[in-house]
Amino acid sequence: MNRSLRADCQRGRPQPLIDLTHRDASRPFRADTPPVHERLRIVALTLFVEHGFQAVSLRQLAMALGMQAGSLYNHMESKQTLLFELIEEHETDLLDLLEAEDPRQADGLARLRCYVDLHIRYNLIHQHRLVLARRESRCLSAEQRASIEATRQAHLDHLEKILRQIPSPAAADQRAAAARSLMSILQDAPTWWATDNAPPVEGVIAVVTQMAVGGLACPGAERSLPLARSA
Repeated sequence: MNRSLRADCQRGRPQPLIDLTHRDASRPFRADTPPVHERLRIVALTLFVEHGFQAVSLRQLAMALGMQAGSLYNHMESKQTLLFELIEEHETDLLDLLEAEDPRQADGLARLRCYVDLHIRYNLIHQHRLVLARRESRCLSAEQRASIEATRQAHLDHLEKILRQIPSPAAADQRAAAARSLMSILQDAPTWWATDNAPPVEGVIAVVTQMAVGGLACPGAERSLPLARSA
C-alpha cells in the first residue's frame, strides 16, 4: 500500500474518484493523463454504483469514454470481469493495508483499535468501491464469488487473531461471532457520514472499539478506552 493512501486513511476524508452525479452518462468523458484501462475502471466504478451493474450497458461505458462499444474489448475481457477486478482490488487492498499496518508487537486492544481505525478510514476514502463490493458481488460468476469470499474470510481470520489476543472468557465460537458482528458494523460505518450532522471519526472509532470489546465480555477493558483520540 503506497504512502499517499496511508496518509489519506489517516485523514479519513472521502475522495470520490470521479463525480458524474451531474453529468449525462451518455456524453463522452475524456481525460488526457490516465491510460484507457484506468479511465475505463474509474468510469465503470461510478456508473456501476450510480445505476447498478446490470443496468449499465457497454454502449453507456463506451460513450462515457468517447469510443465505440466494440472498442471496449480492446481494454477489457468482459463487463463481468471488469466488475470482478474492481471488487477484488477493493478487498485485497484493504486486507494488505490492515496486515501491513498491524502493530503485531502491541497488545490486543491496541491492535484492535488500529484495525478499526484503518478499516473505517479506508472505506470512507473508497466509499464507491465499498458500495460496489457489497451490492454487486451477486453479479459475479460462482468462481469469482468464491475468490472474493476467500479474501473476505482472510479479513475475518485476521480480525479473529486480534480478538484472541484480548483477555476474555469468551469461547472460540463467541469470538468468531464477535468478529462477524464487528465486520458488519465496519462495513456500515461509512454510511453514517451521509448526513450533515455526521459524527466525529475519532469518536466513532472509539465507540466501535468499545462495542467489540464489550462483545467479548472482557471486564474493565472497555472502561479503559478513551472516548476519543487526539488528532
